[in-house]
Amino acid sequence: MTRRSSVRDPIPLLFACLLLLAGCGYRPQGPGTGPEAVPPEIRRLHLAPLVNGTFKPGLQGLVGAAILRRLEQDGRVRLAPPEAARAVLAGTLTDYQNLPLAFDPQDIGRRFRVRLTLRLTLTPRGGDRALLKEEVAGEAFYTTGSDVVATRAAEEEATQRAAQELAVRVVERLLEGL
Repeated sequence: MTRRSSVRDPIPLLFACLLLLAGCGYRPQGPGTGPEAVPPEIRRLHLAPLVNGTFKPGLQGLVGAAILRRLEQDGRVRLAPPEAARAVLAGTLTDYQNLPLAFDPQDIGRRFRVRLTLRLTLTPRGGDRALLKEEVAGEAFYTTGSDVVATRAAEEEATQRAAQELAVRVVERLLEGL
């Protein structure tokens, strides 16, 4: 009769602990992570109201709010009124796409991709030369619901997720790309 050891193998337990620590939200501190790592031109930033150049109403408010939230969460840039800012971030939503990706046997779209495109410009206050000028996009996917109301709700939720992804990309480009 053999006896099984009551002590478990410590390697899987150690591996699980390391995985837990890797995802705990730890952020290294030091050069490159604080406000001093941000170029002085954008430490005090004004986000101008976005322009909606698409057919979908209300997108400028949704995307603008998402960018503001993302900048506040990041914390490396102080938002300021136009007269106190060192730079102005402006943008125009140039495209809203709601494209079908998968169809049922009756050729009706069931899976869609929402894509938002923003042309952004970063200029120093009172300056005419752009520090940054490019297009950034965010996208999200959704599946149609059982009725029109559920499908509209799924589309709106995907539009919000696309706006959040767009905001993440704008802030990353702004803070890491200059």
